[in-house]
Order: sequence, then structure tokens, then C-alpha cells
Amino acid sequence: MSILHKLDQRVQKVKSLLCVGLDSDISRLPVRFLKQEYPQYEFNKWIIEQTHQFVCAYKPNPAFYESRGHRGWKELEMTTQYLQANYPDIFLIVDAKRGDIGSTGKHYMVAVLDNLGADAITLSPYLGKVAIESLLARKDKAIIILARTSNPGAGEFQDLMVNDKPIWQHVAYQVSTDWNDNGNCMLVAGATYPEELKVIRQVVGEMPLL
Repeated sequence: MSILHKLDQRVQKVKSLLCVGLDSDISRLPVRFLKQEYPQYEFNKWIIEQTHQFVCAYKPNPAFYESRGHRGWKELEMTTQYLQANYPDIFLIVDAKRGDIGSTGKHYMVAVLDNLGADAITLSPYLGKVAIESLLARKDKAIIILARTSNPGAGEFQDLMVNDKPIWQHVAYQVSTDWNDNGNCMLVAGATYPEELKVIRQVVGEMPLL
């Protein structure tokens, strides 16, 4: 059974497609959390307790933790462990946006999918399928490929036309037809571009979108 069945079950249970980001910027945390030994973890735990009944997924971005060195990574680990212990049915996405040659990809896989216990990881398609084959082969995990991102500068490369179609459309097609042998692929597609989102949905069918 595909890992995406876990996401489907959670969506049906709470009747929600809400994904809550856990991008806890240490410089912007309320003072009451900064006074605690593990401020990011305590803030995350508080957010989780306010929202868990409404969400289908949580999505921490490692950058906010890696910037603090080993203390930050520890608090990210504590956060993922808290979710697994208390809300194991909620889908956990680590928004790492990784993507590198195969040997490096295997270490990303161990760090994020195994050590952190994430259900899914976001990846860049820029190095091609071969570079992330070891992650695509993980039937027990979801692989979320960047297709049409929502940041203001996204179109610099994503909108370049190749054979009369923008690159983001080629990515969506390639992932849905060639990369998804294990039924564990998803796509990042920003809803800030509704017309393009419509096209992506036509290309990929029912594949889940982040």
C-alpha cells in the first residue's frame, strides 16, 4: 500500500487539506518560548497542540533549525519525535528541497526519511531522475518534486519554453509518467498561479499536490 494512503486517510478523517508549516524562526519567537531550554521545540509543540485536530500534515523546513547548528537540529528531531509519539496518523513532510547525485542523495534519505522519520521529503528535479533514484525507490516514503513554485522569481527558469511548453509542465509530466513507478510521488505546485495549477492537474491526474 502506498505511503500516500496514509495522507488520504488523514484527509478523510479530518475533512481537511490543511498543511501547517513549522518554520520556527528563532528571532521571531515570543519571549516566553525564548526563556525555555528548547525554544523552537516548545513553540512547535504549542502550535501542534492548537492545530492538530484540523490538519492533514505538518511541514518543518530544516533551514530554520540547521542555522542554529546541533541545537537546532536536536529541536527538529524532538519535534518530529513528538509528532510520531502523539499524532502518528498525521503526515509529516520535511521541506528540505534537496537534490544531488546518487551517493549524496542516499545520505539525505537517511538524515530526513530515516533519522527524522519523515513521511515525505521535497526534492529538486534539476539533476534528473537518476540522481534521486534511491529516494524514488522508497515505497514507504513520499517524494515531493518541485514543479511550479510560488516564489516571485520562480519563472526565471520554470517559465522557459521547451518544445512549446514551459519547463514546469515538462517536470509535471515527467514525474507523473516516468518517475512514479511506486505510486509515491507528489508535486509542489503553488496555488498562487491558478491557471497553471489547472494545467498541472490536467497533466498529473489525481496525484497529490503540495
